[in-house]
Amino acid sequence: MTHDGYADWADDEGVLDWHHQVTKDVVEAITRRRRYLEMTAQELADETQRLGHEVARNVIANWESGRRKTITVPELIVVAEALEVAPADLLFSPALGGHVNYLPGQDIGRWSAFSRFTGEHRHYPGKFDLYLFREHDQIWRTLQNEHHDAFQLEFKFSREEWPPGSEEKRTAFVDAVRVQLQPVRARMREVGKEVPDLVTSLKFLDAELPPLRTDFDLEDE
Repeated sequence: MTHDGYADWADDEGVLDWHHQVTKDVVEAITRRRRYLEMTAQELADETQRLGHEVARNVIANWESGRRKTITVPELIVVAEALEVAPADLLFSPALGGHVNYLPGQDIGRWSAFSRFTGEHRHYPGKFDLYLFREHDQIWRTLQNEHHDAFQLEFKFSREEWPPGSEEKRTAFVDAVRVQLQPVRARMREVGKEVPDLVTSLKFLDAELPPLRTDFDLEDE
């Protein structure tokens, strides 16, 4: 029996345990995405093989029929890549709306589940600090756009190639990085996270950051 095009996963008692429910949700997301791309199960299998970790057609078929109720992390990663979607989006796509069982007995909204899974949930300070990396990326991209000319100087072989006014633009760029980006980078160090690399010409700014806090340091607090 099927429902909305998907196999009926209900077991003999009509109840799925949490483990199988998570897999069911992922497989339904895989199937939905595959059909949206008008990709056959064989084409999906072929693409995973091209990516270096084949998920055979019979595995995909067994997922979709409900005969196989497990999916490994490597399988999730390579299938998501083949489907041109983030692995987290196959787990807890916020676009689907509604609620999911993030943990057994924990029914929460999909966005909350998604942000907890990616480490971006701000309601758990000290536990989900990965949102800092998203913030860092957004600020860095904005700075590159706002100081485009100064950023492009990174690709000049020597200062003799710099056009007039470059020194002033360069100084303004460095000042903006100090004001807007360095506080986020400092916070990363304070909570025990390594900071992303900046371009070579800005490496000197790392010396202005506090030392990296280790797990041992954090446990002592």
